Amino acid sequence: MNKELTHLLSLALAVALFFACGAVPALAADTSVTDQITVAVPEGDYVAFMNNVAVPKFNEKFPNVTVQVISDKEIDTQIAAGNVPNVYTGGFGSRGMRYAQSGVLVPLNGFEGFDELFARLDENYIVNFADYNFYVPWNLTTTMMVYNKELFTQAGLDPETPPKTFDEFLAAAKAIDDLGPEIYGTGFWNEALTWGGWYWDMLAPIYYNFNGGQYQLMNDMGTDIVFDKPEAKMKEFMEFLKTAQSYGPPTTNDINSFFKRNVGMWLQFGYGWKANLKGAADRPMEVGQDIGIAPIPVVAEGDTAYSTLGGIGLIIFKSDDRKQQLSWEFIKVLMEDELNLEACKLLGQLPSLISLQDNEYFEQPSEQPFVNQTKTALQPEPFAEADTIANKVLGAIQAIVVDGSADMDATLAQLATDARAEIK
Repeated sequence: MNKELTHLLSLALAVALFFACGAVPALAADTSVTDQITVAVPEGDYVAFMNNVAVPKFNEKFPNVTVQVISDKEIDTQIAAGNVPNVYTGGFGSRGMRYAQSGVLVPLNGFEGFDELFARLDENYIVNFADYNFYVPWNLTTTMMVYNKELFTQAGLDPETPPKTFDEFLAAAKAIDDLGPEIYGTGFWNEALTWGGWYWDMLAPIYYNFNGGQYQLMNDMGTDIVFDKPEAKMKEFMEFLKTAQSYGPPTTNDINSFFKRNVGMWLQFGYGWKANLKGAADRPMEVGQDIGIAPIPVVAEGDTAYSTLGGIGLIIFKSDDRKQQLSWEFIKVLMEDELNLEACKLLGQLPSLISLQDNEYFEQPSEQPFVNQTKTALQPEPFAEADTIANKVLGAIQAIVVDGSADMDATLAQLATDARAEIK
């Protein structure tokens, strides 16, 4: 029996035992309920939003319940030590599956009000693990191409017509790169290649667009890799990166480089990074004025442009019944329309709630390209091994593209062997 199937059977058994105890009843708003729950979130704006907006709203229903908001920076270390939070705002993809397989998460299907809440969500953003749901997609993000209209004009390119194909992209990158030694046609966040598999989600849309969105790294069951199939176009993807890298900074390109106004195009601009436009060199950048937003290029004009669907999922870790009930109530507050919209605005995210998708805020020209891109954005792969395999792919990119010292064919062949070893 393969490893993935064993995991799924174990998960299914654990969930069956959980539901054998009956659904978790809802808690009505109650001033007599006293307890404490812990919520782990990313540092910065998320902590401030929880403390200043979400927790006060929750305390209107449960004024005597203390909500401790902590950073999720050392979440894996905390879990290993047994100090699990009650609610965790984790990213989509392999991490949630890893926690689910280890048996530390509560399947949300057992809570009263589950059907009502999930009926309000866009079904494209709901992910099942062994037919159960372990997280609520709180909010979303996706990645597109951002380009500098001023540099396009200087290079003799039409700033209103960004490149649609990979060939057009490389031609534009060369024209901009030829402007001078301190100007670059494009750039990649190369130092992030060693920071973890999450960075694969930033590069993956380029790979998807080479194979028409038909191949990720693993198959649909997570039982084997597929990126080594010729039709997956991993080699073509690597060759494109290598050529594009020649029009970028000679070493690395941090997240701030584009905002210094000396990089023509960046293929890794996430929706949640709009705040960086305000701190651009000389003056704030404005979408539609000095920069443009466009889909990531494709092989042939008219092909569908794909991207990755990122976001924050709301997860409940196992604890006693009361804390689990309160955690579910906290999540329901976060998913109320008004509060969810406020979170999207303050945290720079897109909505998963159907009721918010036509909100006038997301109809703005600066938001619409990203809203439209979510329709052809692929979910991160929900397999425990996906993160490790992605790290290996990033290592191959470092060797082939950045260092430039590795043989393409030999490195990709070894990559496939190493990735299969992680699964089998």
